[in-house]
Amino acid sequence: MVLQSVVAQTIDTTGQEAQYDACVKRLLSEKIILAWILKECVDEFKPYSVKQIMKDCIVGEPKISVAAVDQDEPDGAEDVGYADETVDGKIAGINTEDNSVREGRVYYDIRFLAVVPDTKEPVQLIINVEAQKSDKTSYPLIKRAIYYGSRMISAQKNTVFVNSHYEKIRKVYSIWIQMNVGKEKANTITRYRIAEEQVVGHVKEREANYDLMTVLMIGLGSAESADRPILRLLDILLSAETKPDAKKAILERDFDIPMTSAMSEEANIMCNLGEGIREEATAKTRLRDVLNLMKSLKLSAEEAISALAIPDEERQSLLERIDEELAVK
Repeated sequence: MVLQSVVAQTIDTTGQEAQYDACVKRLLSEKIILAWILKECVDEFKPYSVKQIMKDCIVGEPKISVAAVDQDEPDGAEDVGYADETVDGKIAGINTEDNSVREGRVYYDIRFLAVVPDTKEPVQLIINVEAQKSDKTSYPLIKRAIYYGSRMISAQKNTVFVNSHYEKIRKVYSIWIQMNVGKEKANTITRYRIAEEQVVGHVKEREANYDLMTVLMIGLGSAESADRPILRLLDILLSAETKPDAKKAILERDFDIPMTSAMSEEANIMCNLGEGIREEATAKTRLRDVLNLMKSLKLSAEEAISALAIPDEERQSLLERIDEELAVK
């Protein structure tokens, strides 16, 4: 057996994670999946069926990792291109990219336009869906989600509206789907939005004038314990444990989701990659924990590994990674 070098393994792991991310985004961007998310999580679409939302409410094709979060100034004619343009009462298009000249580009995972039918004046929404493999971040994830929502509002200047026509601002939703969360967040949906509070007096503003941004945090867990259809759907769809054939059967039977060849292929890739990605993530966590313990308590690598009760079968490979990490430093 020829063992790969650490560099080769790192390249493989990076490639796997990138492919995994692409699969998740690809699966979530399927219109029928987005329709289920809108039906279950967005109040404006609760009266409509999943099929109607998919057919009549999602405008154009969702943009996957092509719309940048940060923008300093619009790109000109292309940006203004879809301002107030409608076809049969629906939005005609959306920017493909917002440019930022001062910061590196960070892209929305998925962004698309949606319209609420059967209303006197069509309600036009901008929807962002983000997928997070974990809730372990160096910052409160909710703050990032609020930032994304705020950017989707501010980016409407000179695209959706010009000058001081703030009455044309469209409501935005930023929906965050978190995998591998702790027990307290598993199978939960938490909503954050702007609400009116009567502090002194009883002035009432029209809700549509301030209800302009909603953030939804969805924590996934076990499909068996999920008590909302959307949680069970997402748990199954994004599961690395459920076998492809079982996954497809459940989605077709319980959620009336036809398995196109594209969706089946993405689901198969995700299942095949899941185990390798989890193993690599565990190895990285072990390495970090051992190095932190060595540094804080002045322990040797062997002592730190023993203190953390790491299984014997993992010790040799972990010692090798520690040696490589220390050699680089």
